[in-house]
Amino acid sequence: MPALVTRRFKIYNAAQFKEAFTETAPDHLYLFIGRVQAWPNGDTAPVIIEAPTTVDYDPWRDMIGAKKITANDMSFSIPRYNWTTGTVYDEYDNLLDEDGVSYYVFTQANNVYKCIFNNRGVASTVEPTGTGTTIFNTADGYSWKFMYTVTAAEAIKFVTPNYIPIKRLAADDSSAQWDVQQAAANGAIHVIDVTSNGTGYIQRSAALQSVTNSSIVIIDSGASSVDNYYRGSTIFISSGLGAGQIREVSSFVGDTKALTVSSAFSITPNSTSTFHISPLITVSGDGTGATAYANVQSGQIKQINMVGIGANYSKANVAITAATGTGAQATPRISPPGGHGADPVDELDAHNLTLSVRLSGTEGNNLPSNNDFRVIGMLKNPVLSSNGAYAVDNAYDQTTRLSVINLTGIPQRDEMVNGALSGASGRVVYFANTDSTNTRGDIKLVGVNGTFQSEVLTGNTSLVACNVSSITTGELVPYRGDIMYLENRVVSVRTYDQIEDIKITLQY
Repeated sequence: MPALVTRRFKIYNAAQFKEAFTETAPDHLYLFIGRVQAWPNGDTAPVIIEAPTTVDYDPWRDMIGAKKITANDMSFSIPRYNWTTGTVYDEYDNLLDEDGVSYYVFTQANNVYKCIFNNRGVASTVEPTGTGTTIFNTADGYSWKFMYTVTAAEAIKFVTPNYIPIKRLAADDSSAQWDVQQAAANGAIHVIDVTSNGTGYIQRSAALQSVTNSSIVIIDSGASSVDNYYRGSTIFISSGLGAGQIREVSSFVGDTKALTVSSAFSITPNSTSTFHISPLITVSGDGTGATAYANVQSGQIKQINMVGIGANYSKANVAITAATGTGAQATPRISPPGGHGADPVDELDAHNLTLSVRLSGTEGNNLPSNNDFRVIGMLKNPVLSSNGAYAVDNAYDQTTRLSVINLTGIPQRDEMVNGALSGASGRVVYFANTDSTNTRGDIKLVGVNGTFQSEVLTGNTSLVACNVSSITTGELVPYRGDIMYLENRVVSVRTYDQIEDIKITLQY
């Protein structure tokens, strides 16, 4: 049977994941780094297979350390579509699944705009600007809706080459986005797309000669001399007194050019007013107030212009009628629930979460800085080795630390070391001397097999020997806690004064 998991289910899952870390009894999420040794195929990161060994065990053996991820390190995100001149952008369409479609843009000013109308599929050549609450047109014929601005802080933390952050506001933060959310018009029709131009239609635009009363106007002398030639069309007052009003033509006298409208103008035009006669556009549906007029070129309807956007439509149809002309068809584009801009997260299908965690130096001596790593991951609710409680602190060291004496040299990074009595082995992450002669210090290891004891330790590559005086295992209990995400990467080199912003986008 046909079924659909809607975008809102995906957005809900993303929101629930984020909220899990702010609840009264929150989960605790950590970013971990690991694997100092090169990949088997040079430094080409291998594909990860979803299996217990590769996901639940191996990452723990190679884990160097972990840093806490907070709710402030998470943001809803959407695919990034930079505005680029010469690009044809999709327009909003309430009848299509537009997930993954470029119907919005990210501009140089870090503003996000939704494309409401793409001028029937032409290339965009004018970058949208401004942060107003109304839909606006650019010189290339596009119509845009400002949605929100990515702040400088948000850009630094969450913008990636492929994703940009997005949020919904629950309270007034004095931003333009809040104004847009509040000004959104539920169920409005901002665009009627012409899907078939038809043939034989008429249009006339000029200034009124005079006005008899609020229901009868005298149009220009060059108009048709045929009685009722314009009956059933609409007359739109395009400028001057009474501008913005649209009425259906009920009769027309060819000799006198007297045109009668079906209902009186609320503001009576005068001879300064200009008019536009075109086919009648009738919008029917469960909302009210949508009105429009047509632009006709060479007998074809090329575009429909909204006069009133209406409100509260959830379904609508458009009929095009006129005294002359046939075949034109059009489809109304109903705004999303709440209106364009009311809820950016919902409107732009933000079912992704971008996590951004900053690693600064050693993070309190928990993340060795004089080596590299090739694996990152997310770990939920790890457990402390010291007392079995959930980990809640900012960072943890997961290496095995061997305090050694009587060193004959300095162990090499990434080399394997072996215990003479235990047969245990491990891979060197970092060595820190504790005296000026480099004869004693701490060796930090990952990938430990077996259990070291007080014994002679020898490096496989350097052949350095020493005596183990004490052993400290990692601060987290191995294999306790859920690995939620795992990523194999090319090498990332760390230094003591380096700051790294690690960004992960989760797609729901």
